[in-house]
Amino acid sequence: MANAFAMMLIMIGLSLFGRPDLAADFGIVHGATVALFYSFSGNARSIILAKNRQVESAYILRLRCLLVLPLSVLAFMLSMGLVASGWLFVLLLIARRACEWLAEVFLCEQEHDHRFGQALGFFLTQGFVSLLVLVTLSLDSTLGLWSLAIWAASPLCWCIRPEMFAAAFRKTAHGKRYLKLLLPHFGSSAVIGVSVYVFRLFIILLAGNQIAGDLFSAFALGGIMGAVFTQALGPTLVRHEGESGHSSRVLRWVNLMVWGSLLLGLLLIAVAFLRPDVLQWTGKSSFFWLAVGCSLMGGAIMVVAQRVRLRLLQNSETQDAFGSDMLANIILVGCIPFLYYGLGVSSLAGLYLLSALLSLVFYVSEKDGLFSASRLKISGRWVLVILAFVLFFPLFFQISGGIYQGKLVNFSSEGKLALLPIPISVLACYAGIVILGGYTKARLSLIVVFFLFMGMLFTSLVLAENTGVEAKSKLILLVQYMLPVFALVLGQQYGLKRDAISYAAKVLFFMLFIIVPLELLSTLTKGLGLLSPSLYFFSIYQHMQYVPVVLVGGFVIALFSLSDEVGYRRGLLLLSGVMGWYVSFSFSMLACVLLVVGTLSFFIRNLQLRRNIWESSLVVLFAGLGITLSLVFLVSGDLLRAKFGVGLQEGEPPGGLLGGLGGFVDSDRVVHLNNRAERLVYWDFYVSEIFDDFRSFWLGHVNVPDRNKFPSAHNYYLDFIYNFGFLAILPLIGLLALTTYFAVRNCLRIWASSEVLGVMGVVLFFLFVDNMLKVGMRQPYPGIITFFLWGVVISACLKLRREKDEPGQIGG
Repeated sequence: MANAFAMMLIMIGLSLFGRPDLAADFGIVHGATVALFYSFSGNARSIILAKNRQVESAYILRLRCLLVLPLSVLAFMLSMGLVASGWLFVLLLIARRACEWLAEVFLCEQEHDHRFGQALGFFLTQGFVSLLVLVTLSLDSTLGLWSLAIWAASPLCWCIRPEMFAAAFRKTAHGKRYLKLLLPHFGSSAVIGVSVYVFRLFIILLAGNQIAGDLFSAFALGGIMGAVFTQALGPTLVRHEGESGHSSRVLRWVNLMVWGSLLLGLLLIAVAFLRPDVLQWTGKSSFFWLAVGCSLMGGAIMVVAQRVRLRLLQNSETQDAFGSDMLANIILVGCIPFLYYGLGVSSLAGLYLLSALLSLVFYVSEKDGLFSASRLKISGRWVLVILAFVLFFPLFFQISGGIYQGKLVNFSSEGKLALLPIPISVLACYAGIVILGGYTKARLSLIVVFFLFMGMLFTSLVLAENTGVEAKSKLILLVQYMLPVFALVLGQQYGLKRDAISYAAKVLFFMLFIIVPLELLSTLTKGLGLLSPSLYFFSIYQHMQYVPVVLVGGFVIALFSLSDEVGYRRGLLLLSGVMGWYVSFSFSMLACVLLVVGTLSFFIRNLQLRRNIWESSLVVLFAGLGITLSLVFLVSGDLLRAKFGVGLQEGEPPGGLLGGLGGFVDSDRVVHLNNRAERLVYWDFYVSEIFDDFRSFWLGHVNVPDRNKFPSAHNYYLDFIYNFGFLAILPLIGLLALTTYFAVRNCLRIWASSEVLGVMGVVLFFLFVDNMLKVGMRQPYPGIITFFLWGVVISACLKLRREKDEPGQIGG
């Protein structure tokens, strides 16, 4: 404990003694070293103390000796741009963490061999030196750096064993086997370690050093019980519980402390809100004590969460916590800007509590989700139906104003999060992940999400400048890109369920019969020549640019999945005509192309199979008539020419409500371009900037383009590479290649399965057509739908591979 928590305790003391600036510097270096050293710790303590030790401690020491220097250099690079106390201060703190990291192996050996005398000497030495550092730094004494230097080297004084160093560099025949056993542990600890650094970096960039220093100290003060249980007591107590079959006396005391921490936290929160003057004698603000109160509650919940995690790891050979750790920590990082800009700086006080709640929820749902297997047999169908409905239903809300009721064709939030329409799909996505659980079954999606996050984070931090302004904007942009990607995990979870595609198709069928006619009726009653965003009860955000492609994709999925069911044929026939009418009013060329290609593919497949030829030909006819008649008699011709014509003369504004959609600023002159010319201008700019030099291609750019001149790349992949570099997008490109490989290799089996063919066709259209011309995958609603369907396709492909010798299992 003295080895693991010394820096944290000094950070708390500095904040309490009036040095929050130094506490923030400690927090940044601690976060950077945790991100690196903890990432490569690989649960070493549990491995060394295990009854049946599989990896020798000397081999672990060897790996750490090889890694300590490069990890220290990286930690120095991550810290220097953000720490105000100087390079020597940073260097000494990193040296301390490096010595702690090496000393951990020796201390674990002492614990394993029951050498308690040496452990006691280490504890007393660390307590004295840490107190000396706290006093000298608090008093701003010139002895501060000298005491810091002694403190940095002290962890190795009482525990170092030269014979272990000799054994560490002795050649072993089991090196490859040891490394293979350690790799999963590295992955689990890496998720937590990196997230700690990003978590602290985000808070400093948003709130500043003073507030961040108080927050870090409050989190450490309130969360110390959870940290002690996680890193010191927990593994031993859970192991004893598993071996003896009953709880130890120590665990009972821990339970009492958990309840005490909860009650004390509630009391502090109440005092901070209702009687803040009571705490004035402490010299700390009510905000600090609010954060301490929330963190005390979070520490209690974290103990419960870690008990679930440790039981999961120790009682199951096939289960791990990689998925839970990754989802909980990345989602926590993503919540920070939403809390700060949506609810204000005071909301950051509850971040540790939020972290504990997320950890508990994801650990509990790791194996079977929040519903037990027996309960899922009864309610599983309705879970899938409700989840699909909430995910696809285009209902948006604003933090400042409730349900979105926008009347404008082109609504702008002006960069204000409180005004930004957020789809309920976001809530459905993350709730669905927890409800379905079984994260180990969605391993492929989890790995892609993890490496995508790591790649974007790496390129962002490499390009960040000393001011930190660019780092803040890049991290916020990273969150925007990552928000929809989690739907990939949900899609793979969903697709593993029996008849999942069929349930989703039925939901889409009935949803389209509600939404599309209502929107068309609203358009006609208002006398508009283009699609209205209003559905009377609410409005649809991005109703002309992104939503039409999603809804048409939903229709194609329903068409392929439900056409063999007699009860849906007439409805699909009627809906095909309505969808043709809808895409004409939307002015979405991509939605029109998807509808035409989808219905023609449906007809060709049925013609080739000689099945339902008459019905499929009527579907094509009705869709074509819907498009043609609405274009001829209902849609505004002026607006149509403004968007798809050969262009307008310079200085002549486009008529109607589409004015400005194709605007491009060049030397303070506005030149209005049609849809095709607009994209060529933007693509030329982005391609030239990406290939401008080696760094721009691999790492991206520090700043986003001028949105007045180039509001969008009109290509998701160009936009991604411009901002984060080709290196960051490699996981996504790899998944694209794998999906294409699965589709080509199983093309005959996919062609025979109408359900899989419909979803596969829509996903390939989204990936290779829609996002080549737009940036839908970075927008919340279309992005979540695209990644969700992509995950469903991945599950279908994996099923096809497993059932290669059992034809007819997928259906059709």
